Amino acid sequence: MQARICTAMIVGMAMTVLAAVGVSAAFAPPAHATQVVTDIAYAPAQPVGSRGHMLDLYLPSTGITPRPLLIWHTGSAWTSDDGKAGADAIADIFNPLGFAVAGVSVRSSAQAIFPAQVHDIKAAIRWLRANAATYQLDPNRFAIMGDSSGGWLTEMATLSGGVAALEGTVGTTGVSSAVQVGLAFYSPTDFLQMNAQNLPTGGLDHDSPASPESLLVGCPIQTCPATVAQANPMTYVDSNDPPLLFLHGQADFLVPHGQSVLLYNRIKAQCGDATFVSVPGADHMMPQIMDPAQYGMQTVRTTTDCTETVSTGTLNPTWPNFATFLRTGLKMGTSCEVAYATAAGSGTFTGSVTIRNTGTTPIQGWTATWTWSGNQQITSAWNTTVTQTGVRVSARDAGHNSFIGPGSSQSFGFSATVTGTNAIPAQFSVNNIVCTRAA
Repeated sequence: MQARICTAMIVGMAMTVLAAVGVSAAFAPPAHATQVVTDIAYAPAQPVGSRGHMLDLYLPSTGITPRPLLIWHTGSAWTSDDGKAGADAIADIFNPLGFAVAGVSVRSSAQAIFPAQVHDIKAAIRWLRANAATYQLDPNRFAIMGDSSGGWLTEMATLSGGVAALEGTVGTTGVSSAVQVGLAFYSPTDFLQMNAQNLPTGGLDHDSPASPESLLVGCPIQTCPATVAQANPMTYVDSNDPPLLFLHGQADFLVPHGQSVLLYNRIKAQCGDATFVSVPGADHMMPQIMDPAQYGMQTVRTTTDCTETVSTGTLNPTWPNFATFLRTGLKMGTSCEVAYATAAGSGTFTGSVTIRNTGTTPIQGWTATWTWSGNQQITSAWNTTVTQTGVRVSARDAGHNSFIGPGSSQSFGFSATVTGTNAIPAQFSVNNIVCTRAA
């Protein structure tokens, strides 16, 4: 299907969708111009006329290029082939942070049974990676996020990297379907244990032949345990998996909270990398998971390299905290400091910039940006590639200096012309993170 390209201001309609996925107006950044490419067919439609092999791309107008990518899929108990819906709201949050966002649809369980849905998401990831240069995406920085069955799809994509049986032959092949980090909301992880974990007040009959899980795998789940095992994210956990953050409400009526407990315990036993946020009183809804009234009461379990920490009230479920987690998993760093110095001549000056990584995770690839207050014009640079448009400057690493470990620094310099005052730029950013100024 032919892609439709437009330039849009994501405003009132996006705010409506933000509410649907749990984003209040207080969390939403200002509206921003972004390029939107809709209804891209990453594979031929199956069946003809269906929507399960389409994706939408939301590309930020500013920020580092190539861009990190966040893939979004909306949950529907596997009943919809329009999982890309709602990605505009996610883009409204993450585009201003320099992330490209892809809303991806997969086939519904009525159109195809498992493993079709996993084949589809991996095909979409392969297509996005194969076309990364066209859309200025960083093929080494792919993140994925979703809720409910979208959370299941997130966990399957995150945990099953390298599993040949789940690659399929849909669409583009011969390209990696790996992602570097995942973020999932209230996902099922072990279908056969769901009924036993239902709330005392009740829940869905997941063992029913008509349950979402039975319809997904094509048989009543208790009658086909081998097939069900292949559909459980739990099956694919090992110590080499990318970092995964998952959240679950303790009052979830549809997908028992115990499903995330099982997954966390499996990842911990495998010495994997996971953070599990357990929210008291929250049901199967992002607005309840992210309700500020719950802040300070959630239990946060983190396991890395067979070392566990458990705390209460840390890592509030907020979009800024989610962005920090994704940046960390993508090795973009989380905080920075910039030292700036100049030496003046007659109508010219030289400048030096030192970027220090003050975060706890490496920065792998960086772009520093700032805005002049006068008529400064850069004429040459070293240890960087500089682009200047008007008063805005973008300085990208030169390759050999792309890595900045925690506590480490990289420097670059430039020559420029100027008339009149030559004030220090008011603000420097690195990878869309505002840096502090060194004294």
